[in-house]
Amino acid sequence: MKAIMDFKKFDFFHAFSDNQLEKLLKVTEKKTFKKGTQIYKEGDRANQIYIVCKGWVKLRKIDPGKGIDISFENRSKGELFGAACFMKPQEYTLNAVCMEDSEVMAINADDLFDLFHKDYQIGYLFLKEIAKVYFERYKSVKRQLYGMVQDPATITALPG
Repeated sequence: MKAIMDFKKFDFFHAFSDNQLEKLLKVTEKKTFKKGTQIYKEGDRANQIYIVCKGWVKLRKIDPGKGIDISFENRSKGELFGAACFMKPQEYTLNAVCMEDSEVMAINADDLFDLFHKDYQIGYLFLKEIAKVYFERYKSVKRQLYGMVQDPATITALPG
């Protein structure tokens, strides 16, 4: 029961019943990472989706050959990352690096898809929650882009 309570700490899982959370628990494991550890790298097969239990994970693009290291997003307690497992070609598009000691819930994507086929309600609820997360991120990016357009100094720094 304690493990179900771990799920219930996060808004993402509020729509699920205890029975559904028990099923999700079977395809999930807690993992801990030390500061500086790379959870996954760009191009890796996206075989897990993660929710931060504690700590801070940065999603970034690293290309040392070109001198590029861009931080795109930060994920902290209760936030989801690694959803590339839901989209072809199922490869992570960024690098996930722990910026401090972190603990995550790692949900195995293959087992999750099997669960979706066995219990359509779980699949529906899970993907509905994913859609909510990504729609909020989309709105945030729109606000950021609008802010860039309002600031001429930012626009003049763009190529083209």
